[in-house]
Amino acid sequence: MPDPTAPSRSRLTRRRFLTLGTGAALVSASTGCAPADDGPTWGTLRVVDGIDDAVSRASLADAAALLRAAGAVLGPTAFAAGPDTLLLTSNVSAATSSAWRCASQAPGAYRLLSPPQGPAIVICGSDTEGARNGLYAWLASLGFGFFRDGDTRPSLSPKATLLPVDDHEQVPAFRWRGDMIWDNYLGPRRFCAATWEDADWERALLFLARSGLNFLEFYPPMEAVFHRAFPDAVGLDHGAVWASTAKEALAQRVLARGRELGVRFMYVIAYGAFPDAVRTLHPDLEWRGGFLCAHQPELRSFTTSVWRELVATFGTDHLYAIRHRGEEGQSYSDPCRSVTKADGFSQAFEVLRAIDPQAMPTVWTWAEQVPELFEALPDPIQAVHIRHGMGRVFDDVGVGREQADGRPDIPAGRVWLSGQFTVFSGADTFLQTAWSSGRSLARDARAAAADPSCRGYFHWPEWSDTSPWLSEIIRRLAWDPDGFVQDVALEQFAVARHGQAADAFMAGFQPLLAAGNARVVATPRKRLLVPYFLAPDQLRLLIDTRSGLATMAAGTGRAAVPALFGRDLTDLIAWVAVRQAHVLEAAASRAHGAGDYEGTRHWLEAAETTWAALGRALAPYPELSLVDTARRIGTTAPVSNRAVDSLWTLGCDFYNGYPLVLSPEAIELVYLEQTRALRRVLSAGASPDPLDRPGWFWHDFPDRAWADRVRELPREDAARFESVMRERFAAAVAPVSPPPATPRARPIVPASPSDGDVAARLGTVETLVGLELPTSSTLADA
Repeated sequence: MPDPTAPSRSRLTRRRFLTLGTGAALVSASTGCAPADDGPTWGTLRVVDGIDDAVSRASLADAAALLRAAGAVLGPTAFAAGPDTLLLTSNVSAATSSAWRCASQAPGAYRLLSPPQGPAIVICGSDTEGARNGLYAWLASLGFGFFRDGDTRPSLSPKATLLPVDDHEQVPAFRWRGDMIWDNYLGPRRFCAATWEDADWERALLFLARSGLNFLEFYPPMEAVFHRAFPDAVGLDHGAVWASTAKEALAQRVLARGRELGVRFMYVIAYGAFPDAVRTLHPDLEWRGGFLCAHQPELRSFTTSVWRELVATFGTDHLYAIRHRGEEGQSYSDPCRSVTKADGFSQAFEVLRAIDPQAMPTVWTWAEQVPELFEALPDPIQAVHIRHGMGRVFDDVGVGREQADGRPDIPAGRVWLSGQFTVFSGADTFLQTAWSSGRSLARDARAAAADPSCRGYFHWPEWSDTSPWLSEIIRRLAWDPDGFVQDVALEQFAVARHGQAADAFMAGFQPLLAAGNARVVATPRKRLLVPYFLAPDQLRLLIDTRSGLATMAAGTGRAAVPALFGRDLTDLIAWVAVRQAHVLEAAASRAHGAGDYEGTRHWLEAAETTWAALGRALAPYPELSLVDTARRIGTTAPVSNRAVDSLWTLGCDFYNGYPLVLSPEAIELVYLEQTRALRRVLSAGASPDPLDRPGWFWHDFPDRAWADRVRELPREDAARFESVMRERFAAAVAPVSPPPATPRARPIVPASPSDGDVAARLGTVETLVGLELPTSSTLADA
């Protein structure tokens, strides 16, 4: 049987551009309307809300705003379905004729039809969520494009008649479909939810709703909750960057808005972990590594108080992700073992069930003893299987790919959800990660969907919004993994997002995406010298992607939405620049080993030029800057007295700079400085191999011998880096006058990518493609 995900060889011609639009239900405006003759027009269409609950009202309000922005002039809201109306309804609504009902009873399913008598268009869901899903699917069929970072829309003439829709149903492959938004790091605002304000959350929540997704794994802010549970504790009125009450108020607004858009929230809750302020109150209890040992009755009583307060503060959708102790076998998570980990989880479940009898608890497989842990857990606890692509990730050097696709090694009958850990390290936020290939993800999703005990599929990155294309893959797979064909999906995505510049986007992205998953991962400040990048196939990948980058840049003027095209072009610039710098540094090291000192100098100068060019491309984007992110924090809400320490520790220093990612400050003070330090080491050293072997990294090299040749680059001036960043952070979060006000008005305009600087982007591309790359003839043998 042919591989349905085999790459297509057809070129994106104009004919194919139009065909793809129609096939994807992401069509040009001319296919979504016709000259007026009979039936409603985009100037007379009225909407009937046959459900009239919070979700239907919010969804229709969003749809109306989108349609008006596209040129439609909607008539007043109707109260009865007629030939000039669109009816949004569900199977249980009194407004639904039996002939219009959705045949499927699966949650989230929908039916679209244009009945011969009655409304012009009927959108009927199996439930309210299904009606919401059908509404946004209909909008997509008109030419609206919904992306993680923005949207595109057609041009709708008020005089044009709506075309009828074909009668069809759609049933999602998984009951639960969604995202996890990590709230622990303080890197650039684009990626790090701990720094988000209302507009950033609005964009994320709209993407979930418009994409037919229905839940979000969410980290509720706990400082104010702990403070009410332990009123004598000192220091809990300040969170990481904002006052605790301000962060709590933001979370309440986020939860309210998400719920009215049909998003349910899975709270991440910890059993046994308490802040220092609580531990200080109870020094007589037995603590280990920040955890209250589970043999003590105080753990149950303390947790009961905290979780009751949590539910009282934020409400609940009855979905929970329980964390207990830490990652197994790690030095930083060595709790007392007076009870087994399974017993600890069982305690947590008993406490939770007493507070919320409807609770649906989950426990992840990441860094746990599988299947032993799940063999000992109560049946109602569902497993969340974290797919990440990396085998033996907790070894000194992780090697190879992880376990097989689909169901993890857990007991038969255990209900589970499949979570896609697509971004593991701050170093891999640029497009290609250890688990980012659409073909790999689709193969796994098909296996998961084939297992009747798999109830969910969701995105579980530590960094949000790293790749709109990756978010698109997850969205599609959550609904229809069997129908996913990567090359077709990519072309449809390109047409919907970039219009007439779709071919330019494809030229840039296809070579990289065809290469599949990344083969090496490390932490950002512990940057590696990777000779494998000099292998012929890897050099060819860089050459092809760099050529595609030049072609993509030439299409800048044809983009449907310049900011979205600029964002994608900048993402590709980042991948090319980082890979090119790695290649040039490896070439310099090889030249040094062969005694070719002129070659060493040449390649290092080119590496420095590459880093500097990347810094210029990133600088115009405030959402990518650590300091601009801090400045935005300072103008959003009252700032915590811990803000500067938090920004340094959780934004730059934690675990070898894990959260650092690609920011202008990282280029300036870390990556460029490390290349210069490499120059000094190679200039001063007589040894042909003066660099140290690294500690942890992960690889999937086709020949394991490549791993023995990996080296760690010399570090930047760490003291200077900390001093400069602390000074900049302090200035950025300095008190403003008047103090920031809490936003109250709706609607909040969702955040979108900055426009950046076209000249800076194009200049960077010119610089990158103008630099010589090593070849087999120019590389000296060490």
